[in-house]
Amino acid sequence: PQDFKNFELGIVQAYNWLLNTPVNQEPQKRKEVNAFLMRWLEGSPSVTVEINPEIITFLDCPDCLMIFMGGWTIHTLNNNYDKDPVKGATAGIRGVMDFYQKNREMLGKNKAIEKYLKLEEKGKLEPFIADKLK
Repeated sequence: PQDFKNFELGIVQAYNWLLNTPVNQEPQKRKEVNAFLMRWLEGSPSVTVEINPEIITFLDCPDCLMIFMGGWTIHTLNNNYDKDPVKGATAGIRGVMDFYQKNREMLGKNKAIEKYLKLEEKGKLEPFIADKLK
């Protein structure tokens, strides 16, 4: 378990790189960073990300799925290992929205993410997610 804790800063840096690097740049490095994040998540005793099809409605965007998992992870690490699935999923979706807006031209329009953007604009994203996770 301590090994995973030692990599937490690296996980934050990996997520920030994935989020802020245009999706069409450095595809090999993106693949490696995604694999690092996934390996860490699979073994981490302190972070659990729920993959709920009611929330993850954008499976046609694999990069978005990694951003979702990373956003949830960063929320957990930044909030004393918070286990609240609503807060985690909301953070994950907010990461996806940020990533999508930065890469919309390359990703193409995604109706599922557009819906989340509208909910966020109206201040209804977190209640929507809470309702879906009941």
